[in-house]
Amino acid sequence: MLSLYIMRHAKSSWAIPGARDFDRELNDRGLEDLAKLSKVIKKEAIFPDKIICSSAIRTRQTLDAVSHVFENEPEIVFTERLYSSGLDEYIEIINSNSDIKSLMIIGHNPMCGSLATSLPKTGDEEELLKIAYKYPTAALSIIKFDVDQWSDVTKASGHLEKSIFPSQL
Repeated sequence: MLSLYIMRHAKSSWAIPGARDFDRELNDRGLEDLAKLSKVIKKEAIFPDKIICSSAIRTRQTLDAVSHVFENEPEIVFTERLYSSGLDEYIEIINSNSDIKSLMIIGHNPMCGSLATSLPKTGDEEELLKIAYKYPTAALSIIKFDVDQWSDVTKASGHLEKSIFPSQL
């Protein structure tokens, strides 16, 4: 059984004219949401073996704000591919992993929402509809796969265990 944690970066500041979107930072609300989410991550023992994080500033800050609660020291990989890729490339990134049982992706919308919507085949209908309707900042979805290899993860092959939205905390 493999566990995938899909996390969208927390709320960031508005774009500044002339500045790169890539360099936007989290705002106060984003940091507050992550403080609440960190408690849930610790309580639910969401401790990934590996984290693949977009190299954008706001995703790095999201990781920094929650990583202090991990009981293990996960391998961390930063990649710009999660900043500018489509759904198929996100799935390729997931498929390229081996020798781990749990993986966290920290990225951007619309891809995090699309990934959380397209990978589960089963799950609570209300939860599935909720993430299909909106995947807010700092959302975290937990999807389980009854396979042994990440290369076997495909669209509609998992089970949505739950999604956590900061507005629920």
